[in-house]
Amino acid sequence: MPGGTRPRSDTQIVRSVPRSPSGPSVALGLTASVLLALFTPYSDLVMQGTWIGLTSFPISAFFVLCTTLLIKGALGRSAVKWDRTDCLVVYSLALVSSGIPSFGWTGLLIPYIAGPFYFATPENRWAQILQPRLPSWLHPQRPETFIWLYQGLPKGVPIPWADWITPLFWWTVLAISVSLVFFSLSAFLRGPWVEKERLVFPLVHLPLRMTETGDDPTRRFFYDPLVRLTALLAFSIHSLNGLHRLYPWLPTVNVHLISLDPYLSRRPWSAVQPLWIRIPFSIIGLSFLQPVHLSFSLVFFYFFFVTQQVLFDWLGIPVKNVQAYPVRDFVAHQMIGGILLYSFYVLAVAVGHWRRQKSSDPHLEDLTVLQIALGFLAGFVITCLWGWAAGGGLLRTAILFLLFYLLHIIAVRLVCEAGMLYVQHPFRPINILLALFGSERLGSRHLPILVLFDHLLMLDNRSPLMPSVLQGLRLGDEVALSRRRLLAALFVSATTAMLVSCPSYIFLMYRYGGHNLHQWFTTYYTRDLYCTWTAHLITAGEPPNPKALGILLVGATSMAVLVYLHRQFVWFPLAPVGYLMGASWPMINFWFPILIGWLVKAFVVHYGGGRFYRRLVNPFVGLIFGEFFCAGFWVLVDLILGVRGHTIFSF
Repeated sequence: MPGGTRPRSDTQIVRSVPRSPSGPSVALGLTASVLLALFTPYSDLVMQGTWIGLTSFPISAFFVLCTTLLIKGALGRSAVKWDRTDCLVVYSLALVSSGIPSFGWTGLLIPYIAGPFYFATPENRWAQILQPRLPSWLHPQRPETFIWLYQGLPKGVPIPWADWITPLFWWTVLAISVSLVFFSLSAFLRGPWVEKERLVFPLVHLPLRMTETGDDPTRRFFYDPLVRLTALLAFSIHSLNGLHRLYPWLPTVNVHLISLDPYLSRRPWSAVQPLWIRIPFSIIGLSFLQPVHLSFSLVFFYFFFVTQQVLFDWLGIPVKNVQAYPVRDFVAHQMIGGILLYSFYVLAVAVGHWRRQKSSDPHLEDLTVLQIALGFLAGFVITCLWGWAAGGGLLRTAILFLLFYLLHIIAVRLVCEAGMLYVQHPFRPINILLALFGSERLGSRHLPILVLFDHLLMLDNRSPLMPSVLQGLRLGDEVALSRRRLLAALFVSATTAMLVSCPSYIFLMYRYGGHNLHQWFTTYYTRDLYCTWTAHLITAGEPPNPKALGILLVGATSMAVLVYLHRQFVWFPLAPVGYLMGASWPMINFWFPILIGWLVKAFVVHYGGGRFYRRLVNPFVGLIFGEFFCAGFWVLVDLILGVRGHTIFSF
């Protein structure tokens, strides 16, 4: 009985001669990174429609792959050789750079730099509470630099680039140091996850199948009539809704959000809110690729925690949401306890794998353990020194980032194992430190930088870098690429996106004025979340929360039991990753399509067997293709027509 589907390859890996990424493919990939770094801020801020840099499978990188395949087809049998490997290299370079201009870095960085200064008023007193605690080298110095950023440049006045040079330089140093840790961890975890645990990596299925080659054309993805049918289904429904925006007399099919909250208005059922149905076809397709017990576990534990919410409300136990998320605090505390314990388990398995392997793979030019360790230490030490110089405190910064990396490993694991498009931990490292020590012991002079680290890198990173790096390495394995050279190319691509996207973002804010652009980026995070909460922590403060720590231990104990049962008993139906996702924001959005994917796969496997399941894998991957192609298609249409605010789907 098939549990999950591993990517297949029609190319035999020639292990004796590792292949380096070709010069033309790297050049085209870096060109794509530059273009995405320039266009993504325009799409996010000005067009205010579908977020093309969002998730670990971004629309922008997918469209780069489509364009690359068109180039390959156009070259045909010409003298210029362009094969599957080149297409996957271009895609991988675009993949690691796609999220950086958006939620992955720049889309949040520029407003966070400017917000404490522009939004300061006599009433909120941020000029006295926040500004003195932010070092001068982290922000521009002239008041008009912030005013013009949000109100637009006066006619004939040039952009004050000189005022941005110093802060952008130091923030880029931080970004590169954190990225160095991500790349080192990716190199460390690739072997255990791919070779030992054999994770499914659902998000690489579509790129691999789109680039399939072989003598038998019927094996190719686009030759399958069922693929065309399912892709057309997703494309047609979203396009009908897109046409409705242009021609309101056309009908619509609501697959975006169907709220069940009006039917759950009375206590204790109101504790379930928000409960809604979304029907993203891509999530149904990805769920079909997951092992049956895994997709079942995701849905099971979502309702497990929702049931707790109803029970607490029925018993009259007061509960509240965590900061910035519609997630109950006791749910978040259990989840984070499980996540911390599972991260140690994952690292222990990885260390065991490296010990047994004893050396790197000379055929594919792995990094050695020493090189990985040096890369991690270099990035971590630079980050800690940066935080110490900025006022976050050396030890506090070190603890915050160690906790962050532990939690982020699990977020990446959920992408690689369960195919989650993004993961958000509702209880973050800064919350753990506050629960342990309280805001007073953390220190008012340290909090602005510590909370800024949290909000910039840990709060809402729906465009994470590390899952993209691991996906790139997984794709490289399929075509026997030198991992060392591929990692170098990926690192250059990510750095390029950082360097290009910041000037692009700043230009657009001065050109249009931040108040006229997408408020989610320019205002909400910096004013409503970071500045407001940091000022609260400094003035009112939060005491230590031993109750949260107790519930955290309950979550860790529950995870230990789950891991033991999952490892010892083949029949045990629950996977630990379901507990890790819990009732977080992604599951609030995805529970219904995951349920559909699980039901369909369970039915197919039970009544049709493995052969029938394998026949249907391509059509379900076609759902992913159709939805993402449609989203990219309508971004281009909206760009040409000048349409604003048109969202095909959002998460």
